[in-house]
Amino acid sequence: MKMKIQSKNGHKILNINRRIAIHARCLNCSGWIPSSVRNCEHTDCDLYPYRSGKGKQDSLSRAKAIRAFCLWCMNGQRYEVSQCACLDCSLFPFRQSRLDRSVAIIDSKPKKRRIERRIRADTSRPIPKYRSTVTV
Repeated sequence: MKMKIQSKNGHKILNINRRIAIHARCLNCSGWIPSSVRNCEHTDCDLYPYRSGKGKQDSLSRAKAIRAFCLWCMNGQRYEVSQCACLDCSLFPFRQSRLDRSVAIIDSKPKKRRIERRIRADTSRPIPKYRSTVTV
């Protein structure tokens, strides 16, 4: 899924998955210094085992770690996690159990062409005139 996330020099568009999202979040936490990510001292962080691709790397455990981190970020309030407004956080689409594609950047040309064809087809039809059935 392509997404616009925060980076060292502003924002950038990445094709993102959970592994890349965790690494980007760790870079953000360390001030964009890769050596600080490797030598991270926050061993109590839920993302710690996944910061550089080490540890158990199945997608289910990464998803649980992301949800736990988001819960920690929102002070343990589940409702606040669902209402998170930080759209440029790399973990945003993965914060709940289902993937949130509302922040995805869609640049599919076939889909765009299909939509344009539908719009052209709708404008070429005459607009039907309906007679009002309500009498006053």
